[in-house]
Amino acid sequence: MIRLFSLILLACLPFMTFAAGKIYTWQDENGNTVYGDRPPAEAEVTEIAIQGKKKAAVEVESDALTGEWFGAGDKGGEVKMSMRSAGNIVFTQTRSDQSVYNYQGVWTLEDTTLTVITEFTQEISSAGKISRSVEPVQLIYTIVDFDGANMEFIAGQERFTVGKL
Repeated sequence: MIRLFSLILLACLPFMTFAAGKIYTWQDENGNTVYGDRPPAEAEVTEIAIQGKKKAAVEVESDALTGEWFGAGDKGGEVKMSMRSAGNIVFTQTRSDQSVYNYQGVWTLEDTTLTVITEFTQEISSAGKISRSVEPVQLIYTIVDFDGANMEFIAGQERFTVGKL
């Protein structure tokens, strides 16, 4: 009986670690963000806080996105977005190192995914060097919080918090 109980306890051990609610994020060898409950020993990890209750689903209407938005990214700097009802967008980000990233293009919204196809991109380094591209680039933003006046979204490795002007 004790042997059977020990065997069952041993079989459930991997699930107990996951049930403890510890989820981590780290970068793999290709620079991709990875989430899981068992990060590699050599990785620089960040524990993700998991709340006890599920957050309400985010609902975003295209019409509510139109207008001027201003805020900041979690890596520093400021961001300004001008979104028009015709699907046009102009985006300017001044990064913490004082480099400036600009693009303009067209946007579409599907659920909470904002997709932008750029007409051009331009980056001005903190040293004043300008690089510009007219090759289209697809950018994907995931809106994680939205109330009509404030919006939080993730783009790549950065989280932005903006308010409507």
